[in-house]
Amino acid sequence: MTQSPPRIGGQDVESWGDPEDPIVLLLGRPQALFGDWRRAVRALVEAGRHVLIAAAFDTSDDASGELRRLLTDLPSRPALICAQASLPAVIPALQVTGAALASCLVISTAEAAVQPPFDPAALDLPVQIVTRQDGADPAEAENALVLGFLERCAPREALHYHAGSDPRTLRDALGCFATGVTVVTTLDEAGRPVGLTANSFSSVSLDPPLILFCLSRSSANVERFRQAAHFAINVLHIGQQPMSGVFAGAGDRFQDVAWETWDTGAPILSGALASFECATDQIVEAGDHLVFIGRVTRARFEPRRDPLLYFRGKYRRLHFS
Repeated sequence: MTQSPPRIGGQDVESWGDPEDPIVLLLGRPQALFGDWRRAVRALVEAGRHVLIAAAFDTSDDASGELRRLLTDLPSRPALICAQASLPAVIPALQVTGAALASCLVISTAEAAVQPPFDPAALDLPVQIVTRQDGADPAEAENALVLGFLERCAPREALHYHAGSDPRTLRDALGCFATGVTVVTTLDEAGRPVGLTANSFSSVSLDPPLILFCLSRSSANVERFRQAAHFAINVLHIGQQPMSGVFAGAGDRFQDVAWETWDTGAPILSGALASFECATDQIVEAGDHLVFIGRVTRARFEPRRDPLLYFRGKYRRLHFS
């Protein structure tokens, strides 16, 4: 039932159950959350939940920030389960935008009430306080309370987005469209290479030959691409997943990466599944993104490689025999 620990939001997270099921995120050591934590995890998995355990989430000075980063990196809004002792880190992370990051919160406590007093309305998401149960089978009673709450507040049926709904539901729905993974490159005003990972790439027209990618207005590189006369799109294959991570991170992204130039100087990643060198044709303002439309001047592709895909917040691989 357990899998190798993934690293999400800068933390090692233990994974139990089917990754395709709705996520339940346990914050802190599971021994502090349940009287019989293994039995509780098994009950959650058998109820169709994907359990992630962030055992060390509140051991740093920036626990609230780490929790927000972890929630942002998850492919969907999880149900959260935390101990009373973790609330000083959990509450600041969920205030204001909690409903966009999590579906609900379960607070496990040995006391009759949470101390200090806690107002669930401050988080704008469903909250359930579960105290340690008495009786012949207290673990079963605890599990029943948690599972009943999850079925009410984080049901397994399909979610719907309507105008004005929270953006995470829309993001999750968009994530159901499988895409390739690209690295978009150009040169800055000083002739230095610039690159970033993007999956918002699409063909537009064959005559004339136009393609596009989208870039957030908040990107640190948006002005560099806006000012550039040329750019390149590099489509990654399954062996280049680490490169996708490099160009999504900080630091010198071109260090230890093999690249070349063609006619315009825009960096072309060596060995990519396909590369397109483009002249900037149009830049269209579209909400919180800019759409860069490029006229293809040169292209190259490798027909014997398999594509790297991105679907529902995770990398996927597709092999052609």
